[in-house]
Amino acid sequence: MRRSSSFRSASLTQQLLAVSILCCFPLIYQFQTLYYLTTIKDVEIKQGFANQSERNNICKFAEDVESQNYTSYKLGLDWSNVDHVTKMLCRRLSQSSNYNGNIIKNETSIVLIFKVARSGSTFFSDVILRALQAMNRPAYLNFEPYCREGCYHLKTHQLMEAELSTILSSNCTNTTEDPPLCNTTDTHKKCCPVPKCHKKFNHSAIPVLSLNPRFLDNVRWDKILSPSFQRTSSAKVFNLRRTNLVEMAYSKFHHDGCPVIHGFNDCIPEEKGNLTTPFSFDCLLQCVQHYGIGDQEFSSSVAFVAAENTKMHQPHLVLYEDVMRDQSHASKEVFNYIDVTVHDGDNFFNKTNQKKLHNDNICSYADVNCSDLKVKLGKLYPCLLKQLHSNSTVAWSVPVMRAAGKIKVNIRGDCHRLQNLDTKSHTYRDYEELYI
Repeated sequence: MRRSSSFRSASLTQQLLAVSILCCFPLIYQFQTLYYLTTIKDVEIKQGFANQSERNNICKFAEDVESQNYTSYKLGLDWSNVDHVTKMLCRRLSQSSNYNGNIIKNETSIVLIFKVARSGSTFFSDVILRALQAMNRPAYLNFEPYCREGCYHLKTHQLMEAELSTILSSNCTNTTEDPPLCNTTDTHKKCCPVPKCHKKFNHSAIPVLSLNPRFLDNVRWDKILSPSFQRTSSAKVFNLRRTNLVEMAYSKFHHDGCPVIHGFNDCIPEEKGNLTTPFSFDCLLQCVQHYGIGDQEFSSSVAFVAAENTKMHQPHLVLYEDVMRDQSHASKEVFNYIDVTVHDGDNFFNKTNQKKLHNDNICSYADVNCSDLKVKLGKLYPCLLKQLHSNSTVAWSVPVMRAAGKIKVNIRGDCHRLQNLDTKSHTYRDYEELYI
């Protein structure tokens, strides 16, 4: 699947660079050939993409990802309506005409952003909205619909599918048309995300929908993005991921913790005088397993399902670390993808108030004992040990275990650094990079 790499404006790079340093936000993807290994500071790096033989390893992934007991936010996680992303990639390998086909260039009418907590989605969603509006293309952001614990399975999947179809068709509803539960004070407003009708509501506006799909795991995206839905063909699908699971876990620890069913504890830092509850080894594992691995694998899989029901065929994969390393390249790619041209003088990138809370390596913070973490990670968690002393500009593969001819995503698995993106031979990220 190859995409045009024609870029629209150098000024976009300069504007985005200034603000991205302060913010969390990600993006990129695509295929190439050739692959070899080098070692930099004793860390294995895969450069380029695997050949066809290596790509076939995708089909060897064990199917236990979907059966693991991920319980972020103290909720269950239902995989019955979606296959793991590696299964979909495996099927794509047998459909070479689609797998390597060109994407049809068309105007954006819908933007779907599938993300998880601490993947840079707040800033990213705001920039997408401002970019579309700067092109005099009215757009509105529906951020995190249903993304509250109290919304989980509160409504039937049929009702949520109907509501999401309404949102994506830029329709609205009168308050009297809401389900009765939406008129009670106990129901969070995010559980009732359909916009209300008013005189200024623009039915031609581009809906930008940014959500964590784990909160609506029983929704069938093929039903929402059905062929009868006219806007689907020009929908653009993003998938935001963060590959340094240690840094992601620490960030989640400081943003509402990592509560899970039958967990060590809720892993929420508490201040005791001048001290804060330390980021313990148990909390590191809990945050990584359920939020870093569980939520991200599910989000990518749902994003893939959604994209398969559009002319894009595959999501635009966005890695947090890629953007932190090279904002100029990332900004060009994302705006090219949604057909936005930014001219000199546009300054909407500078209007965001989103700031990155933790800018340094986590070992520099008082509530992290890296010496203790290093000893406990030892040889049992080789991927997490590598990432412990890494930084926010290095992208990583997922932790993978290989045994008896099978490959599976596992917190005890190993990982490798990914080759940096560049403007010539390695322009886009591809999902295969994460897994092989």
